[in-house]
Amino acid sequence: MKHALIGGAALAVTLGGSALAEGWTVTDFNAVNNRDICMDYAELTFQTYNQRFGSNGFIGRSTWTVGGYDLRGEVVDGIFICADEAGLVAPFLILHNTDDDSDARELIADRLGDIWDEIVANGGAPSGGLAPSGGTK
Repeated sequence: MKHALIGGAALAVTLGGSALAEGWTVTDFNAVNNRDICMDYAELTFQTYNQRFGSNGFIGRSTWTVGGYDLRGEVVDGIFICADEAGLVAPFLILHNTDDDSDARELIADRLGDIWDEIVANGGAPSGGLAPSGGTK
C-alpha cells in the first residue's frame, strides 16, 4: 500500500492544493521552518488522530514523508509529504480510500487538518482533551 500512496502522490501533486479526485484528497498547509518540524508535526498529527478517534492504524516514517495507515479500517491511508521549496518546507497531506465512501475520507481529511492546525498553533502540541466519540462509519 505504501508504494501505491507514493505513486499516487505524484498524481496528486499535479492536482494542486485541496484538490479532489476519485478516491483521493490533497490538502496543502502553510509552510513551516524546516523538515524536522514538519515530520514531527505530521507524526504527532497521526498519533493524535489515532488516539482521539480510536483508530488502530500504524505510522511509518521516511526521510521526507510520514504515512498514517488504516485510518478507517483498512480502506483509508494518508501520507504527509514535507516538500522543501525555496528554503521553507511546504507540507501537504494526501488521503486515499479504496472503498466508495468519499464522505468518510473527507471527514478524516478535515479532522487531520484540524489536528495539524492545533499542533502548529500550540508550538508542537495538540490541544487537550479527546474529541467526542464516534467513527466515520
